Amino acid sequence: MNRVMKTVSRAVTGAALASVALLGSAAELPEGTVISAKNLDQVMDDTFEGIKIRDLLTDKFVMWIRDYALEMKLGHGQPLKLDPAYLEATEKYKGQAKLTADRKVTNYTAGIPFTNVDPDDPDCGWKLAFDHFYANPIMGNSWIALGDVKIFDAHKGEIDHFEAWSAKSIFEGRTRGPARIGSPDDHARYLLVLTKPYDIAGIGVFTKQYNNGRPDDAWAYVKALRRVRRVAGGKSWMDPQPKMDLLNDDNQAVLGFPGWYKSWECKGKRHILAVTTDRDPNQPYTWEEAVHADKFPHWNAKGLVWEPREVYVVEGIPPDEHPYGKKVLYMDVNYPFYYHGELYDKKGQFWRLWRESYAPIKTCDGAPGYGFTHTMAIDFQNERATFIRIGLNKLNCLSPEFFNPNVLKKAASGALGDEARRL
Repeated sequence: MNRVMKTVSRAVTGAALASVALLGSAAELPEGTVISAKNLDQVMDDTFEGIKIRDLLTDKFVMWIRDYALEMKLGHGQPLKLDPAYLEATEKYKGQAKLTADRKVTNYTAGIPFTNVDPDDPDCGWKLAFDHFYANPIMGNSWIALGDVKIFDAHKGEIDHFEAWSAKSIFEGRTRGPARIGSPDDHARYLLVLTKPYDIAGIGVFTKQYNNGRPDDAWAYVKALRRVRRVAGGKSWMDPQPKMDLLNDDNQAVLGFPGWYKSWECKGKRHILAVTTDRDPNQPYTWEEAVHADKFPHWNAKGLVWEPREVYVVEGIPPDEHPYGKKVLYMDVNYPFYYHGELYDKKGQFWRLWRESYAPIKTCDGAPGYGFTHTMAIDFQNERATFIRIGLNKLNCLSPEFFNPNVLKKAASGALGDEARRL
């Protein structure tokens, strides 16, 4: 028996020493380390800011690195500097908003409706979805952005190039002036329209959104008639964006009213790598500076620094008529905006990855703000991607009067671009 116990003891001791040796071989990676297919296996158990690399990468990012040449340069994250009015409104109205049994929000005024949401709260997913719907911090009272868009095939390279404008105005939860404008059920106005080249100018949609689950109202520009016409808006939130690997519902990860989804569920918290210190989108830069267009898969961004960020993992199940089977989204734990989303088809197969890079910007009020610098939507099933390079991103510049259906006609004529650049 003693010999047996000694043998077991030696085995346990040896295993412990091996574990210590294994742990000892892991290293804290220095800032500036680039993770790529060449070193991925070697660094998976190393750490950055004390977190293992394998715990910073979702399995979809591991696939992207291994199979599609993604390189991720590590950097230390900085606290996000947001508009003080947004933060003050969140504090002032904290605890007042309530989630109803039929998945609507009551008694909301401004700021983030639900703060410090517990992942174990059975309503966690719904609360976070409504936080984003009401208080995405990169929206301000209004925003407008120019998207210089290229479509890339992983093997052929660039296959399309055009320009799009997007704009949104919030009609409730405003942090400058009255908190609410318009009617009690008004939520927002949204514009997405193509403006170049000439043959596609005016293709897009202008949408009125509501806060009670009422179907959107929508308008489109009929180029042949040079007229703006009302269209069926009830399902337009699920339609594909023109020429892109995105749905209207993918704008900022989720555009539709959260209550239209079957469910929203918190899957917990974790850390991921995200980009919050990209270049200022309002300063000129070129496609050559933005994308590795000269090598496979042609869509990977240049010059990004990836920082550890703590996130909620949120799973949304859309209605049956929606093209996706589910969305898995990664929301910052402090403020309700998403870094990326993994989108699945009806068979449960991974289909697309949506992500954005962000950077500090100044609002037209002179306050600190936060904006997105590019949007990527990668269709891994078809090996093609939409890369939207933001060439202008303005917050709190537009009056509510700007947001009417005739803005589509203005976009088709080229006047929208001239007006926006003068902001």
